[in-house]
Amino acid sequence: MISEKVLGAYAAVGALSPSEQAGWYRKAATEWNIKTFEVPLFPGQPLSSELVEVFSDTGASIVGTMVALWAGKGQADPAYGLASTVESARRQALLDAQAVLQQCLDLSAEGVGVKVLAVHTGQGTGGVIEHGIALHHSLSELGKAAQTALPGGELALEVADSRPADHPIPFPAAKKSSLDVDALIQVLAAVNAELDGTPVAVMLNWGRMLINGDRPLDIIERVLTSDTRLAGVILSGAGASPDGFVDSHNSHLDPDSGFSADDAHQCAAALTASAQSSFLGTKCSVKKGDGALTVDEVLAAQVELLNG
Repeated sequence: MISEKVLGAYAAVGALSPSEQAGWYRKAATEWNIKTFEVPLFPGQPLSSELVEVFSDTGASIVGTMVALWAGKGQADPAYGLASTVESARRQALLDAQAVLQQCLDLSAEGVGVKVLAVHTGQGTGGVIEHGIALHHSLSELGKAAQTALPGGELALEVADSRPADHPIPFPAAKKSSLDVDALIQVLAAVNAELDGTPVAVMLNWGRMLINGDRPLDIIERVLTSDTRLAGVILSGAGASPDGFVDSHNSHLDPDSGFSADDAHQCAAALTASAQSSFLGTKCSVKKGDGALTVDEVLAAQVELLNG
């Protein structure tokens, strides 16, 4: 079943001023009846007071994602990540995630509930087993911290694109994950078997599955039938390139994005048919091939998909 609708507006409004962003979030909450938003979270960088105010005023909650942090720091240090085989880099990523968990607790105290905090593995620099062991250590520690830092929420591992090192599309347009979905499910099964409390879930992004060359609906159904909980699915497309899809969150208004309204309807049907509750979300940028759409066009189209 679909527990709630989530709007990832930041992919379209992120370049605007905090006050302009807040205006769009208020419109979504009061006029479009969307009360949960995916937003990027960074250690040492609290959400702007404008966003906190509008979320608190409207009773909105958030799905926090750390993918922008991982992509940014990963360009400076490819070893950075929760699954890093370099212990110092893994510990740094773990400290950053713990700092964001504290931020989630602070937001809760300000009246902004965090439904999900999505973390990521980091790039692949070693073998699958070594990355899996490192990720197990990180998630075991974070999972325990999340029991108190996410009251009413859950920690999730977002499945990102995991193209091999020799793939022509460079990081961070691809290659953001060191492990594929099957390996991640195996690690989470081991972590959750030891965890006392809310299990660590999986979060999926349609566009990043496209980048991997997967059929997204197959991956969604695979997770739904596994023992790992599916926190939710974020719907978006990707950018077209001669070497395949790149991570740019093009909407279904771009015919080359690999994502259509029919895809959204099939995804919604799969989640609705499941006995477990998962959110359905969208995250689309204003990009359209070599051109651009308006913020209003993109957000209105996302809301139409969510409410369709």
